[in-house]
Amino acid sequence: MLQKIKPDLPHRKGKILLFLLLSLGIIAFIFTRSLQPGTESEQESGFFVWLLQLMGLGGSDTGWLEYLVRKTAHFVEYACLGGVLACFWRAMLLRYGWAGLLAGITAAAVASVDETIQLSVPGRTGQFSDVLLDTAGAVTGVAMVLLVFWLWGRRQRRKS
Repeated sequence: MLQKIKPDLPHRKGKILLFLLLSLGIIAFIFTRSLQPGTESEQESGFFVWLLQLMGLGGSDTGWLEYLVRKTAHFVEYACLGGVLACFWRAMLLRYGWAGLLAGITAAAVASVDETIQLSVPGRTGQFSDVLLDTAGAVTGVAMVLLVFWLWGRRQRRKS
């Protein structure tokens, strides 16, 4: 059952607003990347492939390396989103478990919209596998943030 809204909600308005704005900023960043035509997106990925090869990483197979760069970008973007959403939902009104669940659901919904957007962009495709990858990234971000919250709370309890 959902926990009732905490009585000190007005004192947390700043945190709620901060995490809401950060979440919306990350979502805007993700969506602007999805609106790039395929050629622009490939050029951006190609730059990172070139950097990795310049550092002696990835070998000569640029196709495979570009694939890894793209998928890593998906995962990292959504890990950041998941972490910020976990902070938002935790600040709002919920316990850790519910905050994590809602953060994961919210990120999965964003990933679905993100891939749907790509269906109408020239040279891009929306893929269900990317929704799964994005959601896995978000869940990782949520888990990392909630672990930090838990460790911090444990440390605070030991001090008192």
